[in-house]
Amino acid sequence: MKAFLIQEFVSNPSTIKPSNVPTPAPNPDQYIIRIIHCSPQHADILHAQGKHQNNNRKKGWCFPPFILGYDFAGVVQTTPSNGSSSRLKKGDRVFGAAIGAFAECICVSESAIRRIPDRLSNETACAMSGQAVSYAAVVNIAKVRKEDTVLVSGASGGLGSVCCMVAKVLGAKVIALAGDETKAGHMRRDMGVDHVVVENDGWIEQVLDITGGQGVDVVLDNTGMVNDAIRCLAYFGRIVILGFAARKGVMEEVKMNKLLLKSATVVGYRFGESGRRYPDELQKIWDGYLGLLESGKLKPMLFRKYEGLDDMGRALGDLAERRVYGKIVVKVADVETSSKL
Repeated sequence: MKAFLIQEFVSNPSTIKPSNVPTPAPNPDQYIIRIIHCSPQHADILHAQGKHQNNNRKKGWCFPPFILGYDFAGVVQTTPSNGSSSRLKKGDRVFGAAIGAFAECICVSESAIRRIPDRLSNETACAMSGQAVSYAAVVNIAKVRKEDTVLVSGASGGLGSVCCMVAKVLGAKVIALAGDETKAGHMRRDMGVDHVVVENDGWIEQVLDITGGQGVDVVLDNTGMVNDAIRCLAYFGRIVILGFAARKGVMEEVKMNKLLLKSATVVGYRFGESGRRYPDELQKIWDGYLGLLESGKLKPMLFRKYEGLDDMGRALGDLAERRVYGKIVVKVADVETSSKL
């Protein structure tokens, strides 16, 4: 099969080409999934470069050779051979997350995948599969309320755009922080947020002006800007860090005295580990998140068209150069579906 095999860490992931590798053989408790769509994210770039925390030689687990990629949607080809009961069957459309997603097939356990609701397309499910963390960060961790003013960093990206949408569904006032004026224009047109601020020399002052000098109640940070967030935070404000919030793989050092002066709360949210520890809570998160998707209150913002694994280099290049607003989905194969959205 074709796959994006990382033989050694690379500085520029856009130069990687798909390789022909053996089709994986599943363990007795695994499914084989034929991948129809996959969705690159900034963490994939860091994985390829060896700059992600998962690449740490002492505490990590992701080292060459490995197949790149995480978020995917596809079709069940085979079910586990160990005779265990399964909630999925051959031909079911599923989405999930597992290292090795930039390939034509992947072997995963049942905990890594979920059935795609009938009303959602494979493309939508793939685009939104990694953004359940955004829903949970807004609803469960930040506990955003109708009266809150919320600032979202990296608001034009996959995680940030869904944070904006969920906060608006809850009735909050949303200030979206965009990386440049082009992305800001798209967000003003497509996102329905209250304010869009371009990240430049004066953006903190703009946020303070918007809030009448009081600052924002909540900051949802998926880019690594806690120190800046503190400066425009209201007293007793709260900051939630989601995703791998590190600019170019470098984690910032937070000035703790600034937290004290604002009586601020900073919470790091590791979605995957939280789900493993608290599966009942994870199920409630997925029920709420998929409910918003099926109702149409949440919709993916898709950036351009990418066809086939040969187009993955272009997709990773667009991500690395910060040209993307919304989410990239790469179509790997064709499949017949009857989905509506």
